[in-house]
Amino acid sequence: MTPFISVIVPVYNMERLVGRCLRSIVRQSFEDIELLVIDDGSTDGSREVIRQFATSDSRVRCFSISNSGVSAARNFGLNKAEGEYIMFIDADDEIEDGYLNRIADNAKSSKADILIWGIKRCLKDGYIEERKPQLRGGYDRKSFLLEFPKDHYGKHKGLYGFVSNKMIKRSLVEEYGLRFDESMILMEDYVFFLDCYSRSTSLFCFPETGYRYNIIEAPKGSIRNNDSIYRQLINAHSKCAGILDSEGVLTEENKRLVLEAIGGLSLALFLEMRDPAYSKVKSDMDFLWDNPNCVPGLLRRQTREVTLKRLLLSRNVLLTFLYVIIWRFYLSIRTKCLA
Repeated sequence: MTPFISVIVPVYNMERLVGRCLRSIVRQSFEDIELLVIDDGSTDGSREVIRQFATSDSRVRCFSISNSGVSAARNFGLNKAEGEYIMFIDADDEIEDGYLNRIADNAKSSKADILIWGIKRCLKDGYIEERKPQLRGGYDRKSFLLEFPKDHYGKHKGLYGFVSNKMIKRSLVEEYGLRFDESMILMEDYVFFLDCYSRSTSLFCFPETGYRYNIIEAPKGSIRNNDSIYRQLINAHSKCAGILDSEGVLTEENKRLVLEAIGGLSLALFLEMRDPAYSKVKSDMDFLWDNPNCVPGLLRRQTREVTLKRLLLSRNVLLTFLYVIIWRFYLSIRTKCLA
């Protein structure tokens, strides 16, 4: 019999936390699920913890793959899923009692292709921040795409890109062969859901916050120490702009929101450069100018880094290179003074 929900949990070296996550799922009063746990080549005791759950609960299906990254693990789960709907839960997070019941009730009443709700961001010091979508109720594709940027790029940044607060009909995923981009190391979930949004016919949003997103040390997906990631972020937002444009909903307000985000990332591409080299500055400058959204984004972006902005808009590689060198030197001196 087809389960109503396939829950996909990728795991990598989470021996200490994965048991808590899986317990929060299997103890739910809503039982019409299959739980696909994908061990992504863990080198600790995660696999044994997972096997114990699989042994004691027939709904738990345990798989092991060579270490390939979270997107590959999620894609493996998508290939194995048999449920009517699919959702994702991270191994270091957990869900509250009654969570799956509430999600399933909304899915059954709305029959939507995609359901979107909120989360709780739980910090190590005990502080909890609730994030709920401002959108409420049912939408067709065009009306959703028209409205969601105001929320996603505004008060609740990223909410419509998180992987854990959504559920998708498996038939939609299979019809269009939707999968995560395994070459991306950040915002791959946003790109995946943009593909889902652009192919859906119905979406439903509601204010559930029973998902506990546990931030244990630093925020997941931290982009520090990897400046090359900014190209991927820019491309993700450019993809959003392209989808909005193709659907005829790239209003002036939506364009402003997306372009301002791209403009900020275009500056960060240079401000966060860890090992400045002339060739890298030139390559990033070429990337910026080849992307049709970066220059318009810079023009719209308000910033204190006025000099850098002017250099980028003038496409002056040499002076930009010197600026980045001086900027990195300043940051190193400041770090030593604050130490």
